Amino acid sequence: MVSTRQPLKTMAKFIEIPQEYLAEIADDSDRIPRLYYASNYVLRRMFWRRLYSLTSMMNRTLDARESCLDFGGGAGVFLPTLSRSFEKVTLVDLEAHQAKLVKNRYGLDNVEIVQSDAAELDFTSKPFDAAVAADVLEHFKDLSLPIPRLHRWLKPGGVLFTSLPTENWVYVLLRKVFGIEKPWDHYHTAYEVEAQLEKNGFQRIRTSCVPLRFHIAPLFLITAWRRI
Repeated sequence: MVSTRQPLKTMAKFIEIPQEYLAEIADDSDRIPRLYYASNYVLRRMFWRRLYSLTSMMNRTLDARESCLDFGGGAGVFLPTLSRSFEKVTLVDLEAHQAKLVKNRYGLDNVEIVQSDAAELDFTSKPFDAAVAADVLEHFKDLSLPIPRLHRWLKPGGVLFTSLPTENWVYVLLRKVFGIEKPWDHYHTAYEVEAQLEKNGFQRIRTSCVPLRFHIAPLFLITAWRRI
């Protein structure tokens, strides 16, 4: 077990899980996208850059750090970092086997893992200071399920952090060049999801992009949203 627990700091350092370990626990599960442990260095770095960017945005945005929801957190690749950033972290996903392995490996005693359908959960009695939805909202065919829940589950003034694939022409071209198949359940582009967030009580407060910070054919939009 690798312990990463330290006194919480305002500025959290991102903790990248070794690609060898992720490949070992992947077990053909789609909870761990292969790009996290791809042999191609450029592809791997670009995919990890999303989480580095989210961490940087959190450091520049958040004041309250008592609780955080890792919504659709999959294999828990963000948990070691979130665990150092918040007093309590709750990961929610339909399948959380790998997330439990990550929790145990890193000794994340302030992390709760909830394996459940989001439609069956309710955190309104104990809302969160922050929530992370890293490349998850585009997988919901009906955005009226996750977005209102995220709004209710955040404290007034709480912040939602999203990473979303743009699906623009550069994104499509790179898929063809590197032979990457589009996930069958990518129902929305980043722009479509962000439009729905703006219509449902979220105010954009910061935006960045991956791989560049400039909005010139980005692959991923990294955004902080205030719950209003």
